[in-house]
Amino acid sequence: MGNILTVTLNPAIDVRYNVENMRLGEVNRTKYIEKNAGGKGINVSRVITQLGGNVLATGIVGGFTGKLFLSKLNLDNIKNDFLETNYETRTCIAVIDNNIKGVTEFLESAEGTPEDYQKFIEKYTSLLDNGVDIVCGSGSLLKGIGKDAYNILIAEANKRGIKFILDTSGESLVKGIEEKPFLIKPNQEELEDITGKKFNNVNELVDTAKEIINSGVENVMITLGGDGALLINKDVVYKATFPPVKIKNTVGSGDSTIAGIAYGLSVNKSLEDSFRLGIACGTTNAMMDKTGSIDQEVLEEILPKIKIEKL
Repeated sequence: MGNILTVTLNPAIDVRYNVENMRLGEVNRTKYIEKNAGGKGINVSRVITQLGGNVLATGIVGGFTGKLFLSKLNLDNIKNDFLETNYETRTCIAVIDNNIKGVTEFLESAEGTPEDYQKFIEKYTSLLDNGVDIVCGSGSLLKGIGKDAYNILIAEANKRGIKFILDTSGESLVKGIEEKPFLIKPNQEELEDITGKKFNNVNELVDTAKEIINSGVENVMITLGGDGALLINKDVVYKATFPPVKIKNTVGSGDSTIAGIAYGLSVNKSLEDSFRLGIACGTTNAMMDKTGSIDQEVLEEILPKIKIEKL
């Protein structure tokens, strides 16, 4: 089994409020509240841990919320080695009301410095040299560090023959593509944002993905919400679909998908089977109340129902 390193450069304390009949401009009382260590890479780490994989979480944290964040990781039995700074780790709030379609989110921003990032690079390269097979870099970046922050991480992994899976958006995705990661995972909206195109069908998505592949990225995975996902490389185009399920909380489903793919690759599953596992993990997460989490029994029920076809 290979070793997986997750990188979360803008972690958070994720707070989930369950309410009934939320009213703007009025007092709303919660029916349930939950606080977890959050950030896209943390969701990836949690699901890989639940799958039984070898995963270490790293990134940058700070302040009192940073200490709470690390304590939550430890409670979840997620192995971690983070750079601690003086800047306060952010808090993000998700409000779930069964009477409202979708999840209402409030996302703070957080600060960092170029000096903190340089210290992190030293930690990161040391971790790579201790034996890593796959790196998952996920999420947004701290304010104050460059939009090309993922580029150095990808380059250092590539030097060592380590697969780098990049899940970010906007300018940091555009920059990251330049360093030719093993896999990127935009959704359709994110791909439209970085290309300036509006996609009307799967063929247009595939054509754009192949343009990115021609620039050096090995695999492009495009998530399509309820319509499943595409996985494209120079040899094949896969389309994945999942069965109708009762959706509870879609937050973290993309991260759970990345976790399933990374875990599958780490135990030498084929790319197709890793893709299937990833989609099953993302679907299972959507059926859970907790963000970035799966249930093994549900996963085992869902996995055979994931349909993968070659286009």
